[in-house]
Amino acid sequence: MTATTNMFVLGAADTSGVQWGTILVTLVTFLILVALLKKFAWGPLKGVMDQREHDINKDIDDAEQAKLNAQKLEEQNKQTLKETQDEVQKILEDSKVQARKQHEEIIHEANIRANGMIETAQNEINSEKERAIADINNQVSELSVLIASKVLQKEISGKDQKELVEKYIKEAGDK
Repeated sequence: MTATTNMFVLGAADTSGVQWGTILVTLVTFLILVALLKKFAWGPLKGVMDQREHDINKDIDDAEQAKLNAQKLEEQNKQTLKETQDEVQKILEDSKVQARKQHEEIIHEANIRANGMIETAQNEINSEKERAIADINNQVSELSVLIASKVLQKEISGKDQKELVEKYIKEAGDK
């Protein structure tokens, strides 16, 4: 039984030389097996691997493109933010200038009104002063005529007395 076992294990019944037929059959069988493996295993496996490699490369390229797009968007956002900040600063400065102008206009208008009111008040004061002086002059002239008529005990006309008193008041005012 050992001889039969050895025959199956070694693949030969006669161990005395090289058996070219067995080598040729083994070689053909091996080549057929390799061809079948290539067609049904390695071919599809290589196709899957190539597709996987292509997909990975595409994903890497897409990721790089997305990174570039993100950087571009970030730069655009920074630029937009800077422009917005500059615009806000300009608006604030314009508002300050406008507020100063309005402040100065309000003060100028108030000064004009105040000066107008002062001028009007001075004109009213001067006219009242002139009226008061005229009233005082009239009263003084009447009193002077009354006093002069009592002193002189003589009756002179009111017109003459008034002229006389006005003459003396003018002379006193000039001094």
